[in-house]
Amino acid sequence: MVTVQTGQRYPDLWVSRLAAMVGRNLSEAHRFIVYTDRPEPARFAGPSTRHQQLEVRDLQGGGLKGFFGKLKLFDQGLTGGDPFLYLDSTLVIRSDLAPLVELGRTSHSSVIGVRDWNYPILNSSVLWCRPDAHTQAVWQCWQQGRYAAATFPSDQNFIFHVFSDHAPGALTYWPPGWVSSYKALRKLARRNPEAARGQLEGSSILKFHGRPKPNEVLHPWRHPRRTILRHPLQPQLWGYLGEELRRHWY
Repeated sequence: MVTVQTGQRYPDLWVSRLAAMVGRNLSEAHRFIVYTDRPEPARFAGPSTRHQQLEVRDLQGGGLKGFFGKLKLFDQGLTGGDPFLYLDSTLVIRSDLAPLVELGRTSHSSVIGVRDWNYPILNSSVLWCRPDAHTQAVWQCWQQGRYAAATFPSDQNFIFHVFSDHAPGALTYWPPGWVSSYKALRKLARRNPEAARGQLEGSSILKFHGRPKPNEVLHPWRHPRRTILRHPLQPQLWGYLGEELRRHWY
């Protein structure tokens, strides 16, 4: 299990919570590796478990900023040759991760990711990565500036572009519904609460892309622009899935 934490965009507490969620939802022994630009051993606090070993490592990002720090995970010189599951810190794990791990281990794909909810590209919030020549090409293309003339709004656009050019068949996607968008569920709940609940129950992971983030959902009155003012006449949506977050994210 791998995550990346760089800069000050998200609190370290979110990484600690992510590690705890992984520990609760993956029964097999595993390492949880945090790649960061500040590799302080005791930086990420959390309850120790018999089956989870938390490691903090230097990302060695070479000046990569923000989301683009994730591209360094495609360098086998950093991560080695063992397959791994990457998880963003802005998500909530609500059920067993074993199906994702099993699919990753049995797949021949170099990368398994989320099919983005808004655009016809990869969403890189949950990635199974099998280090090989195709994944290494992502880092090589970035390092060599092979697409320097193009503009990429985030890491996932770059990853998708490299695979589309060099190995489109090596990139596949998780089954629909395994990773759900919080924003998409809330939008569905406006029209059909039962359908939204059914989709949620089929999801192992809930991703918070854009706004709101989990802390804003849990405290809507502190963040009215992200919650209350989005749906002023539907108070049931102000803290939508708040109880779900208290159960799994805290």
